[in-house]
Amino acid sequence: MSAVAAAPLGRRVMAGAAFMMAGRLAIRCLSIVSTLVLARLLMPEDFGLVALALAAFAIADAVTNTGYATLLIRTPDITRGHYDTAWTLNLLRCLLLALAVAGTASWQAALLGDARIGPVLLAVAAGVALDGLVSIGLVRLQREFRFDRFATYQVATRLLNFGATLALAVLWQSYWAIILGTLAAKLLALPLGYALAPHRPRPSLWNWRYFLGFSGWGTVFNMAMVMEMQGASLIIGRLLGLPALGQYNLAQQVATVPVSEIAAPTRAPLLAGYAELARDRAALARSYLDSQALLFAVICPISVGIALVSPELERVALGPRWEGTWPMIAAIALVALADNFSNAVFSIFAIFERYRDTALAFCLVAALRTALLLGGAWWWGMEGLLGALALSALAGLAFWQWLVARALGHGLGALPARTWRTLAAAAAMAAGVLALRAAWPEGAGLLPALGRLLAFAALGAALHLGTQFLLWRLCGAPPGAERRLANLALGALERLRRRRKA
Repeated sequence: MSAVAAAPLGRRVMAGAAFMMAGRLAIRCLSIVSTLVLARLLMPEDFGLVALALAAFAIADAVTNTGYATLLIRTPDITRGHYDTAWTLNLLRCLLLALAVAGTASWQAALLGDARIGPVLLAVAAGVALDGLVSIGLVRLQREFRFDRFATYQVATRLLNFGATLALAVLWQSYWAIILGTLAAKLLALPLGYALAPHRPRPSLWNWRYFLGFSGWGTVFNMAMVMEMQGASLIIGRLLGLPALGQYNLAQQVATVPVSEIAAPTRAPLLAGYAELARDRAALARSYLDSQALLFAVICPISVGIALVSPELERVALGPRWEGTWPMIAAIALVALADNFSNAVFSIFAIFERYRDTALAFCLVAALRTALLLGGAWWWGMEGLLGALALSALAGLAFWQWLVARALGHGLGALPARTWRTLAAAAAMAAGVLALRAAWPEGAGLLPALGRLLAFAALGAALHLGTQFLLWRLCGAPPGAERRLANLALGALERLRRRRKA
């Protein structure tokens, strides 16, 4: 692909990613407020009960999850028949899954050892049925790079969830606030989806073989994904108890902010951009390496920073009910940073239609993680589980980068060559913050903790930015993540200056 053709694509991808990140930032702000309020109103056991019920549901969801959105995005000659077939198959899948979840709710509750899970799963089943009615036009928005409307839908849905959940939590102070708040938001968001992405669905099974052929290995992939993502919740719930699971679940919400709200929104635009370069493997390799280096430069300092100030975050944001959560926040923040690299690899393999290879590889990684987590929790409790989580993340990172290097033809050192300055800056930040922590006696109360949090955050930001800029200049200011971030910042300042003059 020529440079002339690639430039508009790059701008579309960046614009799409910007819309998605802005939307996810708004969602995260709402989520943070919601989580902090709920943490004050509910007990860790309430969070643990909901997490255990949703982990049980996730297994059934993975078996039937189709992944048709990815297929529609990468299909070159799309027709209305593709959209109608995907909508129909998804509706059938959601209805059958809802019936299965509702029919086995009592059995799942007995298996997980808590009768309260049964009624919760009935409400979850109702939400699954509503998911089958969502507008398929939302996928078309992603395909057409209209991420402004897609982000609007996501933010509005979260806003509805936020309002409903908080209102119910204040009234009931029960875990039912989380379940019924989510259900109410799904119901209210349905007409909004059709307003933003109009598509009058017509039941159709026109080319069902095309979709089912895609979803075969997709089901295996989804099973591996749920094993990796929900395995820890099931293990903690059974071996360590619901309060520990509640702490782990809340720690995940806090620690994964950089990945879930900055990195995750870029996946759909990057997938669409990678798909445009599928026929030029060299250009695709450059795009992959450059995009991952830029993303890492943004999320690495935030993830490491969260880990460094996790004790203060626990005291300031969560309160005394959540004492002992900060080690989980620190560990999960670093694990999520390593795990994030696997998502781009999945996109690359999807473009080349290597579903079998991806599914089998993911099964191997997920099985390794689950075995390590089970052994760690069984022998050493929560500390052992967190250590096993970190070990499996490092192993997975090395494995996935080896696979994508083979697929795209670049060396194993290509990505580290683009990210080493970010890693060195993060190390300098960690050294500085830990030194200040050791020299600063810890005081009791909320205000001293808040002062420490602000001081550590300011020092960490200054050290990271200063170190990375210095290293970049010492290397001759080469093209890379630093230059792109600097250009983005200068461009934003220039637009702000023009607006003030106007």
